[in-house]
Amino acid sequence: MEVKKLSRKGSYHTGRKEENQDFVFFGCNKDFYALCLADGVSACKEAKKGAETAAVAITDLFLKAGQHFFEFENEQAARLIAAHVLYELKEQAAEGGEDVKEYSAAAASVLVDRRRNKILCFSLGDCMIMAAGGGKCRVVCPPSDSTSGCCVTTTENAAEMISLKIYDAAMIDSVVICSDGAWKHMFEKNNRLKTEAAGFIINNEYDKLGKFLIKQNSFDDYSFISLDMRRKKRRKSA
Repeated sequence: MEVKKLSRKGSYHTGRKEENQDFVFFGCNKDFYALCLADGVSACKEAKKGAETAAVAITDLFLKAGQHFFEFENEQAARLIAAHVLYELKEQAAEGGEDVKEYSAAAASVLVDRRRNKILCFSLGDCMIMAAGGGKCRVVCPPSDSTSGCCVTTTENAAEMISLKIYDAAMIDSVVICSDGAWKHMFEKNNRLKTEAAGFIINNEYDKLGKFLIKQNSFDDYSFISLDMRRKKRRKSA
């Protein structure tokens, strides 16, 4: 397994001399790999801390209780994730003396069960998860519909807006989580994935994807975190 990640400030926060409000995180143990990306809401005072708290909370939960998430019904898993993250955010808010909504963030995560060879993909808000396999690239967790406002970690009934899906890891070569500031540069206006961006993902060329994104001079912060699944497969076939 190989993890690649990129997280950069866009021109908006650079111009205002503010910090990047995205946060990417990876953790593993003998049973699981977990990667997470959280995108703090720019209008919130503690957006960066909220993103970090959410990403660490989700990753820790997945590593400690990962086996249950492949057994739960999706609704039960979504409620547990949302409740756990909100609890950690409330603890952080109490410590900082701020309203919990000041710690709002969108978030997405991937959990890999190394023994069962399964992958769980989770998304809340406007992050996106894509996967490559069989020479193709597809969206496995799309961003939520934002016509009535983007759902985030502090939204009431956030669990109802969580997208959660399980896939066979044998069918996936690599998986990547992108913030909206990243994936919006990867798609055409007709919502088709750009050929160049798709090629980077299919060929596991995430360094090239990073260079591609840097050239876009993004207004928003832009981040991704990827996991190469092919190393394990090559060892098994050797």
